[in-house]
Amino acid sequence: MRVLVTGASGQLAQAIRLTWSGHDLFLPEESILDLSQQSAIQSVVSSVRPEVVINCGAFTQVDRCESEADLAQLINGTAVGWLAEACEAQGAMLIQVSTDYVFDGTATRPYREEDPTHPMSVYGRTKLEGERQAARCRRHLIARTSWLYDAWGKNFLNTMLNAAAQGRSLRVVDDQRGAPTTCRALARQLKVAAEEGWQGLVHTTCAGETTWHGFAKAIFEGKGIAADLSPCTTADYPTPARRPAYSVLDGARRRSLGPDLIPHWHEALLEVLKEGTTDARR
Repeated sequence: MRVLVTGASGQLAQAIRLTWSGHDLFLPEESILDLSQQSAIQSVVSSVRPEVVINCGAFTQVDRCESEADLAQLINGTAVGWLAEACEAQGAMLIQVSTDYVFDGTATRPYREEDPTHPMSVYGRTKLEGERQAARCRRHLIARTSWLYDAWGKNFLNTMLNAAAQGRSLRVVDDQRGAPTTCRALARQLKVAAEEGWQGLVHTTCAGETTWHGFAKAIFEGKGIAADLSPCTTADYPTPARRPAYSVLDGARRRSLGPDLIPHWHEALLEVLKEGTTDARR
């Protein structure tokens, strides 16, 4: 397949570089495939003529979205509609990566695809709009995921390891529950989904659940680091954007569609820690 990937410098796009063997990948620099410009999207899609477009590009700085709502709407919402139009014109499939932040976190069991959405932040609202825009393409897959990280890029894993290396004391939130998901696990699942023609809405997170503090503890235990780590509450660490207290996603529909390649979050973490911090762009 000819596969066009947006957000080429991001951590998920890098994982796709590593895992999507056997396909022709096109990952234009963001200065060329500029999601803020409809003309750039139309030009690149029409010239590449992809069979699949994976939208890894997004404005993911959750707190900045609160103060830059127009930019968040442009990148996370409007641009997805432009991609959907361009894909429709080419007969291409659009894979839109979405987020657990479309939910408000009041559930007491893992969220299913059909559960009502109620985002609490600008980021969540604009990503939900991106889902709606992606659905304008007849052949589309919306893949909701959560707490993405890997050995490369700016993410929670590397933030924790860097802080520990500097000998800093760490207080990490222990009352928000979710499922840390590696980019490589998600990329492998998306590859199967594209090859087998999955469509619609599907939850694509690692199995199990933990808190940010539990995630940090597992990172340090996995690396054999005796970090100065203590729990705190969301109220102790106020942020501009509200986060859902519980955003675990149910994976039953994914498992019913075909091969489920996404492991338990702890198993996925150990894979990343074992392989170190290799940059996927090399």
